[in-house]
Amino acid sequence: SPPPPPSGASPVLKERAQGVPPVLFVGNHQLYGFSDLPLVVEEILAQRGALVRALAHPVAFSSSRTTAGANATATGGGGGGGGGLVDFETFGAVPVSGKALFKLLSRGEHTLLYPGGVREAFKSTKRGESYQLFWPDASESADFARVAARFNATIVPVAAVGAEEGFEMLLDADELLALPFLGGRVKEGAARAPVGRPGERFVSPVSLPKLPGRYYFLFGAPIATGGVDARDKAACAALYSQVQRELEEALQYLLSKRDADPYQEVLPRVAVEASWNWDRQVPTFRP
Repeated sequence: SPPPPPSGASPVLKERAQGVPPVLFVGNHQLYGFSDLPLVVEEILAQRGALVRALAHPVAFSSSRTTAGANATATGGGGGGGGGLVDFETFGAVPVSGKALFKLLSRGEHTLLYPGGVREAFKSTKRGESYQLFWPDASESADFARVAARFNATIVPVAAVGAEEGFEMLLDADELLALPFLGGRVKEGAARAPVGRPGERFVSPVSLPKLPGRYYFLFGAPIATGGVDARDKAACAALYSQVQRELEEALQYLLSKRDADPYQEVLPRVAVEASWNWDRQVPTFRP
């Protein structure tokens, strides 16, 4: 039997108002990462009428915005690159940096962050890394927890699965870099890319697309930060680890529920929805 769902339910997202703490949504990157941000932002806007400002990798923006993003000190984690597939600015996104996270939460803006950054977006499904988190160690970098506590933000984990089955990976980043001649060219190109976090390696795996499966999202229980002292490194590290742990549990829950979904594959799902004249989606499970 599947494990029980993570405790709690999706929070009611309040309109931004003076005295109302912001919400910091913290998610996992699926492979390549370009679909994560717009799907979450669009759904929250449609369901709650609230605009969430996402922090995305600088390479996802225009050249002028990329330069600005590259010059910022990035300490809050980051997003995967859009690679031109998605206009992230349309969704209110800004280049990721610790300063950007600080400014958004200080203004009371609801914010979306992917702490796993490029490493998580460019994972190797060939090496069994699907739906794993690649966050910096809490003892080294708990910055988003500290900033959230500084502004009494409510943290909401957002788990997502489904995208990684839509690709057949031919070469992961390590294999690509190991290729004679081409590997050196790829390494040189990665060195010229703007960075979202110091020391990152912007090398995208090579994959072939497959028929897309169903995407699943789970908004976890809200985590209050009012009792956390932003100056207490140990307390912020514990908060960071709590968010990471709850996100990992939510991912495992979604994967287990997906296994029992009769509409996981695209053809059965499309057939049923077509019979309904595309008026509604096939049912899903309730957490």
